[in-house]
Amino acid sequence: MITYLRCNEVSMEHIFQAFSLGFSDYSIRLTMEQDDFAARFFGPEGNSRSHSFLAMDEDQPIGLILGGIRQFDGYKTMRCGTLCIGPAYRGQGISNRLLELHKQTAISAGCQQLWLEVIRDNHRAVQFYKKHGYQARYTLKYYNAMLPSVSPAPSSSYALKKLIFDDVADFRTTLTDCHIHWQSDTPYYANSTQEVFLGIYAVDQTRLGMIAMGAQGKINFLWVDPKHRNQGLGRTLLHKAAETQKAEKVYICLSDNNSLEGFIQKVGFSKDPIEQYEMCIPLDPTTSLISEND
Repeated sequence: MITYLRCNEVSMEHIFQAFSLGFSDYSIRLTMEQDDFAARFFGPEGNSRSHSFLAMDEDQPIGLILGGIRQFDGYKTMRCGTLCIGPAYRGQGISNRLLELHKQTAISAGCQQLWLEVIRDNHRAVQFYKKHGYQARYTLKYYNAMLPSVSPAPSSSYALKKLIFDDVADFRTTLTDCHIHWQSDTPYYANSTQEVFLGIYAVDQTRLGMIAMGAQGKINFLWVDPKHRNQGLGRTLLHKAAETQKAEKVYICLSDNNSLEGFIQKVGFSKDPIEQYEMCIPLDPTTSLISEND
């Protein structure tokens, strides 16, 4: 008999077992230790055990959905951090039930939308989510580059300064028409002690650009004032942040940002073949729940 439990009612070992089983035949091999899984998926990914559910066959974990709630694009949002079912248990309605519990939890919490990412070429998964009301909103693209060891020096008209997280987070709130995907927006790295934050300023102390880069070279935020673009400021920020992090390779994930995508192509980034859809469902308190028989 299949039963369903909130993840705060079970051990992390059971949660990790379900995750490992569900992704055992995934096209992209996921290999990590339990402690790394817990630190990532219940850390910066923003999932909560009280918003996540485990499917059990007697005492065997066989399915998992992770959920996390935060303000995102101006809405209280429940994001699906992962949904996976053990290969031998697929086609039995377990994923439908987990998704129903996920949606019901979001509605009970007053969320205004559901959100998730899915590999664009995973047609079966895309169609599954569409069946349950999700629609593609953005396309995520991944780029990477090897940077030369010598960084370009800024013009004497500009100065580089170290910033703190609050500088970037406060500025981010002013960009009300700018979508940044879940795993690069400020809450994702708010508690990181390894992020580097830099700003570039004119002689009159006007801020012209800023960057946030993780320890492994992940560019989470890069902005240059539109009036000062095409002057090498973005390139200078990029190289200085990579130099600070001692990262020879840097990478970025973009969500339908034509201006930034044009810049990184211009400076020599290569596009990875994988793309993802960001999919969502608007919610309100009267939204009907997904039928277990759907």
